[in-house]
Amino acid sequence: MEHHPSGKVEGVHQEFAVELGKISADDLALAGGKGANLGELIRARFPVPAGFVVTTAAYDRFVAQNRLNDAIDTALAEAEPQGGEVRAAFKSAPIPSEVERSIIDAYQQLGEGAVAVRSSATAEDLPGAAFAGQQDSYLNIVGSESLLDAVRQCWASLWTDRAIAYRAHQGIGQQTIKLAAVVQQMVMADFAGVMFTANPITGERKETVIDASPGLGEAVVSGQVTPDQVILRKGRFGWHITERRAGRREVIIRALSGGGTEHITGGAESDSLPDSVLRNLARLGARIEQHFGRPQDVEWACADGRLFIVQARPITALPEPLSTPERLVGNLMGEMLPTRPYPLDVTAWMPALFSLIEPVFRMVGMAMPPFQDMFSGEDGISERPPQSIEPKPTLAVALAPFRIIGAALRYDPRRWQDDPLLAKYLSRTCELEARDLASLTWEQLLDTFHDALAIPNLLGEIRRRYFPGAGLALLRLRAILGVIGKANLTGVLISGTENQTIAANRALEALAARIRSDPALAEIFERHDSANLWAALEANPVGHAFLDEVRSFLYYYGHREAAPLLVSTPTWKDAPEVVLGMLKAFAQAEPQPHAQKPSWEAARDEVLARPLMRLAIPRRIFLSVLERARTTLQIREDTHFYGTMGMPIVRRTVLEMGRRLAGIGVLDAPEEVFHLTRHDLESIAWPPSPQAAEALHGMVQHRIERRAELERRPYHDPRRLRRTDSPADALVSGTPGSPGVAEGTVRVIHDQSEFGKLRAGDVLVAPFTNPAWTPLFQRAVAVVVDSGGAASHAAIVAREYGIPAVMATTDGTHILTDGQHVRVDGSQGFVLAANSHG
Repeated sequence: MEHHPSGKVEGVHQEFAVELGKISADDLALAGGKGANLGELIRARFPVPAGFVVTTAAYDRFVAQNRLNDAIDTALAEAEPQGGEVRAAFKSAPIPSEVERSIIDAYQQLGEGAVAVRSSATAEDLPGAAFAGQQDSYLNIVGSESLLDAVRQCWASLWTDRAIAYRAHQGIGQQTIKLAAVVQQMVMADFAGVMFTANPITGERKETVIDASPGLGEAVVSGQVTPDQVILRKGRFGWHITERRAGRREVIIRALSGGGTEHITGGAESDSLPDSVLRNLARLGARIEQHFGRPQDVEWACADGRLFIVQARPITALPEPLSTPERLVGNLMGEMLPTRPYPLDVTAWMPALFSLIEPVFRMVGMAMPPFQDMFSGEDGISERPPQSIEPKPTLAVALAPFRIIGAALRYDPRRWQDDPLLAKYLSRTCELEARDLASLTWEQLLDTFHDALAIPNLLGEIRRRYFPGAGLALLRLRAILGVIGKANLTGVLISGTENQTIAANRALEALAARIRSDPALAEIFERHDSANLWAALEANPVGHAFLDEVRSFLYYYGHREAAPLLVSTPTWKDAPEVVLGMLKAFAQAEPQPHAQKPSWEAARDEVLARPLMRLAIPRRIFLSVLERARTTLQIREDTHFYGTMGMPIVRRTVLEMGRRLAGIGVLDAPEEVFHLTRHDLESIAWPPSPQAAEALHGMVQHRIERRAELERRPYHDPRRLRRTDSPADALVSGTPGSPGVAEGTVRVIHDQSEFGKLRAGDVLVAPFTNPAWTPLFQRAVAVVVDSGGAASHAAIVAREYGIPAVMATTDGTHILTDGQHVRVDGSQGFVLAANSHG
C-alpha cells in the first residue's frame, strides 16, 4: 500500500474506504484505533472477518462539506460542553457523493451481505485510554442505505455527552479527534464474549479470563447479561481450566434474517462453550498478546466451531499481581464492601465512618491516606476495592507510648458508656432523626447531610479514649494466661460480652415468641410472604398492635446495615420487610435453647481452679484485668453500632434531594442521586439553571453507563486466599474461621432481602456478613462465606455461637446450591458432600 507524505492512501476511492488487510498499526490516524488493530491482526493472519475501513478522510470530507466544524466549535465553547445539537446536525447532513460511492463500492466488493459497523476513533484502544463504549456500533446491517446510515450514526456518536466528557477527563483535544468506521462481514455467532489475556483483577499474567454467552457479543460488552466466566491458567503442558462460573444469561441477542437484532429474554440455553474451544481461544489470545507485546482485551465470536476476533486492544489499568498482604487487605475489603460502592458512598459516607478509626491511628502517630484515594477508578466510580491500606508514620509516633499509657490511666474502659460524648452523640442523632426532611429547604437539607456525616467522629474520639485501657488489659490477660499455661483461652474469655447486637437478637427473639404465642398473629405470618406482611398486619387489629412493637424495635435497632460502608443500600428502617421476613422464619422454628452457663464463664472458672489463682492477690488481679479486657470487643461492637446510626439519616436526606432533582428532570429517579459525589451535591445552587441541570443529567447518565460497563468485570480478586491443598472431593475450600464439624442443608443468602429463607439447622452460605446478619447465626449449624478471614465478623460470631465456619471460599455462593446436604469442616476450611469422608 502506498502512502502520501500526509499519510493519505493513494487514490480517491481508497482514501475514503480502504480494505482492512491493507491497514497496519501505523495507520492509526487514518483508520482509528480499532481499525488499525484489526488491520494489523489480519496482516498477521489472525482470524478476523473480512472488511474495510471508512477512513478519517471520509469523516473530514463529510464535516467540511456540511460545515459541521461551526457546530462543533459552538458546542465546545460552552461552559458545560453538550453534544446534542452537534449529533443532530451530523445525523441530518448528507454524505458527500464521492464518499458515498467509495463506501458502496467497497461494500459491493465485500459481497453486500450482512455487516457489522463499529466506530473507530483516532484516540481509542490505546494503552492508557480504551474509550470502551464511548462510540456506537451497529450489528447485522443489510443493504447500502442502511450501511450509509450506520456510518453516519457512528460519526455522530463521536459527539455524545459521555464521549465529550471522557475525552475531557483524559486530556485529549476535542478538535483533533476524528472517527473512522470499521465495516466487517457479520459473524452469526453461536457464542461470543470478551477475553482478557491477563487477569484484569489480580494482574496475574499467567491467567486468561473468558466471559462467554450465547448469541452476539453485544450482550456481554454492554453488561446486559451475566456471562459464563472461565479462568484458564498456562501450565507446562498447555492451558487448563482452574475456575468456572455459570452465567445467568438474562438476555440473548440474535441477528434477524432481514437485518437488525432481537433480544430474547427468559430463554437461557443450557449448553456452554466446549472446553476444547475455550483452550483454543486462550491459545489464540496468547498469540495476540505476543504479537502486540502486551496483555490484550479481546472481543471474540464463535460460529460453527470457528473462532473470530472482532476487536483487540490493550488492557488498561492492569494491576501488578497481588502479594499475600495485599490479598489479606482485599479479603477484608471483600467483607466491608461486598458490592461496588457508588460515588456518594466513596466521597461521603465512607470517609465519615472512617473517622471511627482515624483518631486511634493519630494517637499512635500514624497518618491515614484520604479514603477516596485508596480506590482505583475515576470520577467517583470504583474499578476495584483498595488492595492496600498503608498508614504512614509521622514524627508523633515517638510519643505514642506516652499517649497510650496516659489514656489508659485516665479513661477506665469499664466506664466508657458513661462518657458524656456518647450522650451527646445519641442526643444529636435523635435530633437529626426527628427532622421533617420534606419541609426543609435545599440549604437545610445540605446542613442535615453535613451534620449526619460529622457525628461518627464523636465515636472515634470515644475509641481513642478507651481502646488503650482495654487493649493493655488484653495484653496483660494474655500474659497471665501464658504463665499458667492457658493462653488458648484468651479468645473465649473475652467473648460473649453484652452488647447492642446481642440485645437486638434478644429483641428479635422476643418478637418471634409473641408471634408463636398468638394464633392470630401466627396465621398472618403463615399466610403472607415478607413483602406483603406489613400491609397484612396493618389491616388486622392484632397485627396493627404488633406493628407498634416492630416500630419500637426499628427505632432502636433499625439502622442495622446491609453493608457497613454503603449508604446506597437500605437499612432495616428503610426495608422493614427484611425484619418481618426474619420474624416469619424465626416464628416457624422452635425457640432457641439458652445455655446453662456461657462459655466464657466456664473458661473463667477453669482458670480460677488453677493453684496460683487460689491466692487472693493473683485472683484479684486476674479478675480485674479480665473485666477490663472483656470491654475490648464490646467497645468495638457498640461504637460501630452507634456509629452507623447516621446511615438512615444520610440515606433519607440524599434521597429527598434526589426526589427534588428528579422532580425538575435532573435525575430520572431519586435513587440516581447515589451516582453523584459529595462535591456534586454541595455545588448545586438551588434551583439549578437549565444549563446546569442538563449538565448534571449528562454527567449522571455517563456514570450510570460507566458503572454498567464495569459490572461485567468481577469487583474483587477471584483468587484471594485460594487453597492449594484442598481434598479432591471438596465442594469448596477456604480458610478456617471457627472450629468444629457440622452437617446441614445449604441455604444461600445473598443479601438481607433473603434473610427469611434461613431455617433452623441450615448451613448459612453468604457472600459476606456484618452485624446485621448476626440473628441468622442463632439458627445456622454452620457458616460458609465468600470473603473474610479469621478476624472477620462471621468468624468471630460463629466462634461465639459455637458453630463451624469456613471463610474466603471466593465462590461458595456460586458453587453451593439451596438444598444440598453438606458437611462443613471449620477446623480445616473445607466443605464436603455430606456422604463424603474427606
